[in-house]
Amino acid sequence: MQYLKNSQLPTILPGWEGNPHDGKRFHYIHEPFYPSFRNLLKWQFGPKPQRAEKKADNWAPAQATRFGYLEDKQQDCIAWLGHATFLIQLNGVRLITDPIFNGLPFMERRVQVPFPIEQLTGIDYLLLSHDHRDHCDKRSIKELLKYNQPRKILAPLKLSNVISSWVGNIPIEEAAWYQTYATEGIEITFLPSRHWSRRGLLDFNRVLWGSFMIRQDGRTIYFGADSGPGPHFGEIGRLFPDIGCAMIGIGAYKPAFIMQEIHTSPEEALQAFQQLGAEQLIPMHYGTYDLSDEPASEPYREIQRHFLEAGIPEKLRLPAVGEAVGLS
Repeated sequence: MQYLKNSQLPTILPGWEGNPHDGKRFHYIHEPFYPSFRNLLKWQFGPKPQRAEKKADNWAPAQATRFGYLEDKQQDCIAWLGHATFLIQLNGVRLITDPIFNGLPFMERRVQVPFPIEQLTGIDYLLLSHDHRDHCDKRSIKELLKYNQPRKILAPLKLSNVISSWVGNIPIEEAAWYQTYATEGIEITFLPSRHWSRRGLLDFNRVLWGSFMIRQDGRTIYFGADSGPGPHFGEIGRLFPDIGCAMIGIGAYKPAFIMQEIHTSPEEALQAFQQLGAEQLIPMHYGTYDLSDEPASEPYREIQRHFLEAGIPEKLRLPAVGEAVGLS
């Protein structure tokens, strides 16, 4: 077993040697996961107790109608563009996470980005968390790069093997967990998540997966990407005790026997939020694609219920697609 990291980047965790790699694929630090074909068949051909409820549920997230932040990079804000795509602006630096603007193979997008993509310009850094097609979409990345010349694409180890032919001369900087990228005007660190990677049948975990911490001028934002529950949330909270806003997934959690290891339910998202010690949650990974068995509106309803029962409803933000959430 070897341990991989980018020797050109600093590491924030003392003694961290890098992510374990057997020469072919990355290995797990905690709670190993491997997608089970048997579970996939069980899911596809087993009972679906919410089938009728899901079929009748046509809910979709609301769409904003004003986008002044597109013309003003100095407006500090976070705008959810659906699924795990966020536009983040901090002191004139503009980031975008896991951009996807279109449908997936055999799957339509349920809510559209409410403005033309050609208006989405001035991107300084593109953050990609892992290689799954709903987070690393070739068509969307190529479209975004028609109108942008980012300083860098920030990625996990080995993702350049997937995207280098898509992005022309845009530099790609890869990091292991706990490594901080070389950026200007902003600090971005790659961190753990409990997930996996694969785009085809034979490339399981050839690319690393993870999450991002974004820090600038005393503000700290956590982009959780895709993750199941695990001890990494508490560890990240201890490493970064000043998280102002966390973006955590709340959808694609049913059936639990196949989804719980890789995604958080609304209840688990609340637990992760509390383990992080963050001040505010903006949920994601719901309402945009039909990826699982829960009805479309269930994550939206359930996250509100759990925050209300926990006595902290004021810490939950549920923006419309394209709405700017201001940052103090």
